[in-house]
Amino acid sequence: MRFKTLQSTLFISLLVAATGLFAWLISGYIFPIFWAVVLTILFYPVHKKFYIATKSRAGLASLLTIGFILVVVLVPIYFSGALVASEAIALYAKFSQSSISSQNVLSQTEALLAPLAQFGLNTDMLQENVAPFIRGLSAQVGNYALDIGRATANTLIATLLMLYILFFTLRDGESIGIRIMRALPLGDEKEKILFSRFVTIVRAMFKGTFVIAIIQGVVGGILFAGVGIESAALWAFVMGLLALIPAVGPAIVWLPASLILLATGDTWQGITVLFVGFVIISLIDNILRPILVAKDTAMSDLLVLLSVLGGLSLFGISGIIIGPVITAFFLSMWELFERDYAKDLEAHG
Repeated sequence: MRFKTLQSTLFISLLVAATGLFAWLISGYIFPIFWAVVLTILFYPVHKKFYIATKSRAGLASLLTIGFILVVVLVPIYFSGALVASEAIALYAKFSQSSISSQNVLSQTEALLAPLAQFGLNTDMLQENVAPFIRGLSAQVGNYALDIGRATANTLIATLLMLYILFFTLRDGESIGIRIMRALPLGDEKEKILFSRFVTIVRAMFKGTFVIAIIQGVVGGILFAGVGIESAALWAFVMGLLALIPAVGPAIVWLPASLILLATGDTWQGITVLFVGFVIISLIDNILRPILVAKDTAMSDLLVLLSVLGGLSLFGISGIIIGPVITAFFLSMWELFERDYAKDLEAHG
């Protein structure tokens, strides 16, 4: 009996050690693996349609799905990222020039700031800090956009590796999932529930948060370009990012922009931005979210806020995705715990 216990202990220790060594071995490629898994989860329904259309040719269906992802997701992200990065760099350079001081910038918006003095606000301090704020904002957004749009050798290699991994996760996703569930000692029923719930939450989160944020950013960018605001792509990117943050949203960009336009005499432009902002951009979330996401799978605004901000602070721009995915796994585990131990929790409080 002791020998069997020793055998089991030694085997489990070697298994954990081997797993840890393998994780350390591939640690430099975690991001490509992560993105491949996330894209597989999101686009597996598309892959299934291609699988049926190609008469069960899994390899061809995977290639067609990758082509679809390239056209719909990766290529637009690259070009929009490159455009946003160039606009952010230009804006940063503009506000870094000595000829454009904070006083010069705020002289155009003096009519907007003057009424604030009656509320006891120090408008001189506001004037001194707006230009540095814009420089800092454009620099930060430029860094995020560069992460998306720059075509460095490392980024290209990581993208190619991700696409290569994606081919196999799409083609062999079901068999890989079955093997993982067979190996995990949680019990098949628990594992199926956990996997199903996790996938459901991830898809709902992307549809209910990221798709809506992208739409709001695009509408805001078109609006800004239509009224002649410079760096429209940059501000579209900013509005899309802010749309991910509950209680903030893109209004923090378009509302001041409309007030500045009105204060500087661009009346029709300011009214247009106000109208489109209130009537279209602000209502997109309220209209689309119930359509895209079932009520029982929606992630609360608080968790979205914490996961996005936490992800950004830990992982940079990739954290916008990584943070909510970690939160989805967290929610799935606790929902499974509540389900399995519901009677014990009721009995013991």
